[in-house]
Amino acid sequence: MRRLLQKIFRPFFVWLAHKFSADPKRELVFKSLSKLYRAISDNKSRKGIVIPIDITKDSFIIFSDQHKGNKDHADDFKNNEANYIAALNYYFKERYRFINLGDGEELWKYPATEVIKNYPDALKAEANFDFLNKYYRTFGNHDLLWKNKLDVTLLLKDIFKMPLPVYEGLILRGMLNKRFSIFLTHGHQGDKMSDNNALSTWAVAHLWAPIQRYLQVNVNTPANDFYLRDKHNKLMYDWSSHKNDTILITGHTHKPVFASGKYNKNFDYSISDNESVKPSYFNTGCCCYNDGDITGIEIDKGDIRLVKWYTEHNEVKKMILEEKKLEEIFKTL
Repeated sequence: MRRLLQKIFRPFFVWLAHKFSADPKRELVFKSLSKLYRAISDNKSRKGIVIPIDITKDSFIIFSDQHKGNKDHADDFKNNEANYIAALNYYFKERYRFINLGDGEELWKYPATEVIKNYPDALKAEANFDFLNKYYRTFGNHDLLWKNKLDVTLLLKDIFKMPLPVYEGLILRGMLNKRFSIFLTHGHQGDKMSDNNALSTWAVAHLWAPIQRYLQVNVNTPANDFYLRDKHNKLMYDWSSHKNDTILITGHTHKPVFASGKYNKNFDYSISDNESVKPSYFNTGCCCYNDGDITGIEIDKGDIRLVKWYTEHNEVKKMILEEKKLEEIFKTL
């Protein structure tokens, strides 16, 4: 029966997903990012919070796009779990705060109950930060379910402290020579399926996701199509480049970006090698590369780094891919 339904309905749902989600529109992305930034910055919305920071003392690790599944053959995270837990244990010991920037669970392919059952260790490693009030979480398009407080409470209450706020975005705000802001959000803003009103996002989480799981529709296009994921990153850069005192950090595309590609010359994650670009945009990459590696962004006592965690000779190691002083970054905006 499933094969028959797949044959009949799958092409329609693939078309539907691409029509509404796959190709980002500049005006929609800009409008959505600006609206979210203003709402959080003005403290007039529950969509996010402003976190005051001391740039000389505070440390954050930012990971996104784990896409935890149920450990079957289609689970993108199962080969990355060991590196992820080792990294979180390191950052917990070093007293970092942890920002989980969305798509932590792959809820378009798997029911939340299956994911939670199969990844207790990874979730508990995250919860360690929560118990010390050092855990911040945003939702992405693939774990949009966590936008609903009731689902968070019912499904995650045995692991995390309740209530567990799950935001759309966060702003880290501090002072250098002047006030600066670091705006963090998953990066799916402007997506007509996942970035809309409460009714439509509920429908995606509770109706669309089960249909996709059943029909095995994979529409994670920004992560799988090189042109589209570059377009996403470039649109995010374009928006951030208009800000004089703000940098933007997202995930979503699975393609790491450091300072808009301004400084790096040796890695394939630049937006541009043009020295005139502003170093205003960063992307965490993801925690589900097929070789087991994970990437993330560190903000540590005035420095910002793109890091990779990997396994070599059965030992989990960290590599710094790029590093700059935040003061230098903000001076050139």
